[in-house]
Amino acid sequence: MRIHRGRSSLALCVALIFGVVAAPARAWNSTGHQVVAEIAWRNMKPAVRAKVLDLLKQHPHFARRLEPTEPANSEPTDYALRVFARAATWPDLMRSGRPDEREYHHANWHYIDFPVIPEGVDRSTLELEPTDEKLEPGKPPANILQALQWATERLQNADAPLPEKAVALAWLEHLVGDIHQPLHAAALFSADYPKGDRGGNLFTVKYHGNVVNLHAFWDDLLGGYMAPRLVDAVADKTIEKYPRASLEKQLAVTKYADWAQESFTIARDLVYAGTKLKGVTRDASVADKGATTPELPEKYDETARDTAARQAALAGYRLADLLNHLFE
Repeated sequence: MRIHRGRSSLALCVALIFGVVAAPARAWNSTGHQVVAEIAWRNMKPAVRAKVLDLLKQHPHFARRLEPTEPANSEPTDYALRVFARAATWPDLMRSGRPDEREYHHANWHYIDFPVIPEGVDRSTLELEPTDEKLEPGKPPANILQALQWATERLQNADAPLPEKAVALAWLEHLVGDIHQPLHAAALFSADYPKGDRGGNLFTVKYHGNVVNLHAFWDDLLGGYMAPRLVDAVADKTIEKYPRASLEKQLAVTKYADWAQESFTIARDLVYAGTKLKGVTRDASVADKGATTPELPEKYDETARDTAARQAALAGYRLADLLNHLFE
């Protein structure tokens, strides 16, 4: 759903985003991915932007999914930015795509479940998933790190058909955003979650009295689904809070596996509060209609919101650096 507001309420909308979490939706949602993409776009070289736009026009779903449906400002840079931002959301659209689009949906490409295990839990009672970081020759990606490797190699392959490279570019945009969402790099494994909590999707809490799973809470920290002009405003605010110069040390880290470990550490220490965060399983919350579902701790949302803004800024700058390198 798109939100349209008059100019007078723009500042209020952005203030609400950075002061209150929107109602649960999905994703590092459409807004989150577009914010990351816009931050990247502003830091990409003009020649790289032109090459990226030319390639995205070769995407098999360009007319259907990537080309802006709302009237652009008629400025070429605005049009190109909207195409780039929409491409960042394209992999999520394939989750519920048309029958002829389902081949592009790869659920396990969006995450890797490095285990967060409370002290004292017997690992032999847990069903831990493989977390192989390297893509095996001849096999499709099995997690986000392998998918990032696949997308990068496809873009570097001079013989790859342009439509395939355009698909790889959209995936690369999206996955760089995903890997900076802490719960795309971790899952809690415990007696309550012997098979894992699916990156917080099965870990239920309350926020201001509303029942929400932990993953959805974190996914929506950058705001709900918005019109492009409001996405611009969120990007402005994020860059203001975390300018590139404030993250130079982090930007020197360029390996995908290291990005995933950064997110894992945030998930372990902050998201799950060192495994001390109180929550209940989704089944338990449904069974008693949320009666025993605990509230998030005081000021948890403030720390989470600040962390999400930092991660989005870092993702945007890193995506720009990556594309500047790949397309130079």
